[in-house]
Amino acid sequence: MTVPSIAVGISVAASLISLTAAPADAASRSTPERVKWELCRDAAADWNRADNRSECALIPVPVDYAKPTGRTIDIAVSRVKATGKRTGALFGNPGGPGLAGTPSPYGLLNSQLAPMNTEWDFIGIDTRGTGYSAQISCDTPEFREGESERESFERQAEAKRACIAKDPELALSISMENASRDMDRVREVLGYRTINFYGNSGGTALGAVYRSMFDSRVDRMWLDSIMSPVGQDAAITAEVAQYHAGYRRFFAWLAGKDATYRFGNSPKKVEAAMKALQAKVGRDEFAPFLDPNLEAIPDRWERSAAKLLELRNEGRGKVVPQRKDRERKSFGFGEMGHNYGFTHDAFMCNASADGRTYADLVRMRKERQARYPFAPDFSDQPITYCAGWPAGKPWDLKPGKSRLQLSGHEFETVTPYAWAKMMHKKIGGSLLTVTDATHSTMKSTELACGSKVADFFRDGTPAKGSCPGFPADQTGPAGPAGNLAGTVRLPNCSASLVRPRTARDEDKALLLTNGHCHPEGRPKPGEVITGEGAPIEGTVLSPAGRDLGPVTGRVRYATMTGTDITLAQLDSTYADIRQKYGIEAFPLASTGPVPGQKIKVASSFLESVWSCQAEAVVPTLKEGDYTSTRAIRYAKECDTRPGSSGSAVVDAETRELVAVNSTSNRDGGTCGLNNPCEIDETGTTVHRGRGYATQTAAIAACIGAGNTVDLERQECTLPKP
Repeated sequence: MTVPSIAVGISVAASLISLTAAPADAASRSTPERVKWELCRDAAADWNRADNRSECALIPVPVDYAKPTGRTIDIAVSRVKATGKRTGALFGNPGGPGLAGTPSPYGLLNSQLAPMNTEWDFIGIDTRGTGYSAQISCDTPEFREGESERESFERQAEAKRACIAKDPELALSISMENASRDMDRVREVLGYRTINFYGNSGGTALGAVYRSMFDSRVDRMWLDSIMSPVGQDAAITAEVAQYHAGYRRFFAWLAGKDATYRFGNSPKKVEAAMKALQAKVGRDEFAPFLDPNLEAIPDRWERSAAKLLELRNEGRGKVVPQRKDRERKSFGFGEMGHNYGFTHDAFMCNASADGRTYADLVRMRKERQARYPFAPDFSDQPITYCAGWPAGKPWDLKPGKSRLQLSGHEFETVTPYAWAKMMHKKIGGSLLTVTDATHSTMKSTELACGSKVADFFRDGTPAKGSCPGFPADQTGPAGPAGNLAGTVRLPNCSASLVRPRTARDEDKALLLTNGHCHPEGRPKPGEVITGEGAPIEGTVLSPAGRDLGPVTGRVRYATMTGTDITLAQLDSTYADIRQKYGIEAFPLASTGPVPGQKIKVASSFLESVWSCQAEAVVPTLKEGDYTSTRAIRYAKECDTRPGSSGSAVVDAETRELVAVNSTSNRDGGTCGLNNPCEIDETGTTVHRGRGYATQTAAIAACIGAGNTVDLERQECTLPKP
């Protein structure tokens, strides 16, 4: 039970010579112990086959450092050796806490830190309980329909106790303190007197604890997207307080626009109006309308205000109940491994005494909501992860003398900026404020001020003040407000309800998106998909972009040959959708747009509407192995971006659908993926930054009786199988 399911891919005998565990505070060694490395792709069956640089080994450590000669477990370590003369090492951790760290060194070769590999080894560690290191595999309890919150809490507690019982000694040892001792053991075994460390998200907790315990063994440390230095309840309270400050900035903005929105001409009156709306629809149902990731950035307030205005005017009848079992807020990039949930909770619960009983949860929630009235019930869900877990001991964090740099992203919601300020006050160092809403992006090569990371590790230059991050329109729903009625949000694309002139109210409605948005993946070049195809599901949006409810159906036609469309027939009729959601489909135009025609591009996925002109009709648009004919190029004002695929392109005056947004040339490349080129009798042309749409006029001629796709109709010119 303490061997990871995928660790069989690593041969212990081949990976290392047996090592004797040493106490955590053992003196640094001048020479490394003998560790036999092998390529990770040879040691681990599921490793990235393209990685020919990462080497792996297993290093034994004590389960309990107070008993150095007792039971040991294996910790998986990876290394990308310095390409030149080695002068040091850079250790890192990707977060979670609970994500595997062994893939990280290879990933750093495509980051701002890559140049440091000329003189530093890059080291990754799967902390105990993760990746290829010793772990306990347990399932996270699933949501049960109709279950009360208390019943769910008690069932989680029972599941936690059962999982701990599999190996209590290991489960209760999964802590940041022991992960720090393990990292120092690895440092010692590999012969490094000091280390450099880059940690993001959950990895910032490991860095902060390690530095508090082993400050003299740190040269330089950078922590990005900072974890809270305090326990779960205090961390959540600080998070909610930050969001409420953002709400009040939004309320002041609304008060200044009382002539438009009529919520009140003072922030106090606006807040009272918001409380009334919250009471009408329910605390959790109201929470998405004050999403902090929207309201923290002013250029998103117009869309949010439009949603609130709609909510006030329509009342509860149009609100879609939100599931109480919100997705786990992991402090990293996502889940890796079957046991991520348990390991994450072990790290957090072994450092916190919050939420052991349901009465604790209710008490803390009431106290928080008394101070911050817009805090939803589900905001304190992380507390429930410790149900059934023995009380833990908070991290003993303290300042140090080694060089430390922190960076926090001002508007992000995974690790709120308030936590960065709290950690800075607790352990010192220099704090850089990144003015964006992204998470753990400081080392990205696409972030201009990310160069500060390399500067810091190269010569110790501290970064203070603030620097611009990624533009707001790249970090979440944003942009110009506009009418989104008739659009449908898909999991990763936009779509729209469309209606040919021949359709009747009682006909099953049609849904249109791109061919490359097909739910089972893009069609192959030359492929035409017909018949009763894959199921498809989306969410109907209101004019302001609120979620009204689901629609389902099946794909009837899809291709990326000559065009780029997926057409599905829904289970609901046009009359059903009108009655349930009050939404009409876009009429399908019988002709395409002409150059100079005013159009709007409505993206449900990005909740944005762009207005511009159709600039040109392109004879042939080529993108990789795909080509389409008579595509529409937008004028530069329609600056569509990733996430806008499948968006409705409508006539600005009639709202007839004339095309579907398809692609854009992002980098100025020629005829490659995400870099389409135009081909005509004069040759090949590239328009960097311009977007394109697929004309849809041919669809109506291929719709027969009952609003079904009929490719045999004489006038139908869509590509056929």
